[in-house]
Amino acid sequence: MEKLVVLTRLTVFDEDFKMYQGIKELFINLNDDGHKIAVITHDTNSLKIMKGIFKEAFDFKVICTYRKTIRETVNEENANKLVLVGSSDDDLYLASNKRILIINPGWSVIQEEKPARYGITLESPNLLFEAIRLIANQSRWYFKLEVDQNTTVLALTSANTFNRVATEREILEGFEKLLKSGDRKYFNTLYFHLISGVMKDSALRNIDIWGVFPTSSGDVNEEMEELKERCRYLTGKRMKEPLFIRHTAVNKSRETHHEVRLREGCSKHFDSIVLNPYYSKRIKDKVVCVMDDYVTNGISFEAARNLLIKAGASKVILLALGRYKRGQHGVYQYEVYDLDRDVTKRDFQYRLSSKQNLIGEYDDLAREEVRRIHEILNG
Repeated sequence: MEKLVVLTRLTVFDEDFKMYQGIKELFINLNDDGHKIAVITHDTNSLKIMKGIFKEAFDFKVICTYRKTIRETVNEENANKLVLVGSSDDDLYLASNKRILIINPGWSVIQEEKPARYGITLESPNLLFEAIRLIANQSRWYFKLEVDQNTTVLALTSANTFNRVATEREILEGFEKLLKSGDRKYFNTLYFHLISGVMKDSALRNIDIWGVFPTSSGDVNEEMEELKERCRYLTGKRMKEPLFIRHTAVNKSRETHHEVRLREGCSKHFDSIVLNPYYSKRIKDKVVCVMDDYVTNGISFEAARNLLIKAGASKVILLALGRYKRGQHGVYQYEVYDLDRDVTKRDFQYRLSSKQNLIGEYDDLAREEVRRIHEILNG
């Protein structure tokens, strides 16, 4: 998919209008791949200087324009075609307001806090080219399931991929360990895949409320919370309060036998979590995304889905970083409950109406995309 790669002036030049090493090759490669290139600035004099430099350096057009042009022309119809390369807080605000994917250039003389926190940092123009090439072609989720007309389940990659050991417990502990690794390499790989997928998908860019499914102890999963906050911020949403409250700690799912989990279904979660009262009147007719580190049987997601539909959500997107596939196709246990009383209070009542196993679709090529992202981020 052709992209318009928008770079800020100080992403291309230093303060003396000397082009950074690798930028000329970057522009040539982007043009050869069919992408358009624009460089933006606030300043009229800078605009004139850049036009002169580009006219002499390239035999193709590099668009030079004002920053306000991006603000005025980008909309829901074309935002997914842009990638913004910028390292100032103003660049981050522009990306957030317009819901554009932002990449933080580690080579720029400007290095401010917000792009480093919320953007994808790349250390060289060559890595930027590789990233753009990957983003332009990225279109895969490892796992996708349309649960019903109001609910979609997505998973970025396979939780089985990263630890080829025998038991589910070992596999998922290995997945968590990689996610929480001190060097953050694996975390950043998943974030790159996640945020580029979000910004390319209209439904994901227009999520109204982002949340994380609570841990079994009720403690905050800091890595999942950070991923959620980055997605929330870059899609311009303000509500950041926890979506659910775990009022009673429960055993971790992997410590309960698989068949027992399927038999008990959502009851463990209904007995121990409530919808945050903050959202009691804020969810109606909203699109809500619930994130979790991995999905195995779908029980946690089904508890979240039932609570959100009861609260009036128009659509629910359940998004996992990894899918643990048990057996050839894996199991997603779709459960429909009748919920009575206020689901923000502990005494709400639930009764199982129906349940069935759903399969969903897998795309193993998504695992290759994750591998390539990891290589790009690590030079």
